[in-house]
Parts: sequence; structure tokens; C-alpha cells
Amino acid sequence: MLGVPIRGNQSFQLSWPTPNKAFISGLGYHAFLEKTGPGKDFSSGAFGCVRNNGNKFHEGIDLSPVKSTKEGKPIDNVYAAMPGVVSHINYKASTSAYGRYVVLEHNSFHPVLYSLYGHLDSIHPSVKLGDTIQVAGKLGQMGNTASFKIPLNRSHLHFEIGVRLSNKFQNWYDRQPFTTQNHHGNFNGYNLVGFDPLHFYSSYQSLKFKSPQQYLNTLPVVLKILVPTNITPDIVLRNPSLASNYSPSIKYSSWECWFGPYGIPLRFIPREKRLTVSTPKILSFDTSTERNLCRSLVLESKNRLQPSNLLNTFLEILFVR
Repeated sequence: MLGVPIRGNQSFQLSWPTPNKAFISGLGYHAFLEKTGPGKDFSSGAFGCVRNNGNKFHEGIDLSPVKSTKEGKPIDNVYAAMPGVVSHINYKASTSAYGRYVVLEHNSFHPVLYSLYGHLDSIHPSVKLGDTIQVAGKLGQMGNTASFKIPLNRSHLHFEIGVRLSNKFQNWYDRQPFTTQNHHGNFNGYNLVGFDPLHFYSSYQSLKFKSPQQYLNTLPVVLKILVPTNITPDIVLRNPSLASNYSPSIKYSSWECWFGPYGIPLRFIPREKRLTVSTPKILSFDTSTERNLCRSLVLESKNRLQPSNLLNTFLEILFVR
């Protein structure tokens, strides 16, 4: 069984990461998403505030197998959605909620995207750190591995696409009161921010963008916040296309940061003028997004908008030294 090529704009190739043809055939969630339990809706396997009656965020999508043994063990292979470099492999399932997982970074794109393939039963022996994998290249076999128990008959692929916030994530992690080791370096889930894979694939099929940057440009700007700091975000150093009018020779005093749905960073605008504020200042916020209460970026306190703990975490990681 092979990955399913997606027909869209041919400026870059995109493939479905499992052999399931239901999505490209236009079928509904029931045909390709794995729900969280017998009494749950298939939308519980989608992206967004879909868990715990809308109170818990799901960073990716859960893809069900096409074929399983009578015991419920899937026999589906998992394939690379796009050409990329193997940037992280986790072989020890107990060290992550993703279980055994592989992360590819798609360095030919601007900005660089990552795709993550979680809960794998096994990782293909030919997949090695630093290897270049072609689109639809085999990564492993679908499974149910995780640091918690996933029933065998709920085996699935957890699939994410997004951007990585920083190359200096460990510096931030070391300053937190965590009692566990960071086993995953810069590919820890705190450092990965995803967008909706189904919307990305649908837009690709509809020829709505020619590059990932164009896709990100189609996402609504939910929040603009001004951060007083002379630190250049590492994500800008790695992805200059995310910044407007940026020059590495200039010493900036602040950065205007634009965020999309659920906190995906979209744009960074450097400012030279020195500010009188010493803490981040919210410039604009789309209040209609407050329906996403499981992933709030902004809180209201004493009739003032303040960054949520989640947004503060994103800013700390983005601007960590």
C-alpha cells in the first residue's frame, strides 16, 4: 500500500500520509478520521478544540487505518507528506505522548515547515536521522504507541504540520520548573505550533496557493502584539521570509508579532523606535476567536486585554536567548 498523491498546484508535491483514498475522494470525517472513543463524534479526530467537549486542543489530525488484522493491529504504512529531512526520531514510546514518532523538516520551503508522524508501531529501518526523504517515502507502520494507553482497536496516525519556534528551545526548557528531562531537543511539542492539515490539503487541491508561504498568508491574523526586546527571534533568523523590512545589521528595540489561529506565528515586523513600555502590548485582537477557549491567546483582566499563559510561553520561546 502506497501514499496517495494529492492533485493540486504542481509547484510542489503533496501526498496523503496513509494509503486511505477517502479524503481525496471527497468523503467525510467518518471515512478517514479516528474518533477518541465509541460514543464520540468523528470530529474528535480533527484539528482544533475538538476534545473534552471543546475544552481541549488537538494539534493535528488522527488518521484511521485502511486495513487491520482481526485483533485490530493496523497494517498500513505511513508516508512522507512532502519531501523533507529526517530531523528527529523517537524510538522510545514511553518518553512522549506521540509515542514512537518521526519529524521531517521541509527545508526547501519558506518558511521551513515540519511534519510529524506519531503513535507509530515501528519506524522503517531505512529511515535515519539526517536522511532526505522524498514525497510519499515510507516512514514506518501505523500503530498505537504512546506514553499512555491507546487501545489497539483505536490505532491511528497522529499527523501534524506546522512551524518550529526556536533552535534554542533547551535554554527555555532549562528555566522551567519541569521535573522530567527534555528527551526531544528542539522537537519537543512545546516548540512546535501546528495549523490545520485538512485545511492545508483542501486549499492545495483547490489551487489556492503555490507555496507554503502563500498558504500562511491566507490565514487570518488573530492577534498583533508589540514585544519590547532587542533580541531577534530565532524563527526569523531561520526564516527571513516571515519578517518585513528586516536587516541583520540593524539593532531593533521591539518586534511586532502577528499570530494566526491557535497561535501559529505569521509575521514579524521589527521596530527601531525605542518604546516607553517594558512589557508586551496587545495592538489588536479578533474577539471572534474567543470561541476557541481551549487555546486562548488573550485574557481580559480589569477591562484590559492581557497575554494568556499560552501566549506568554510562545513569546518566551520565540525570544529566548
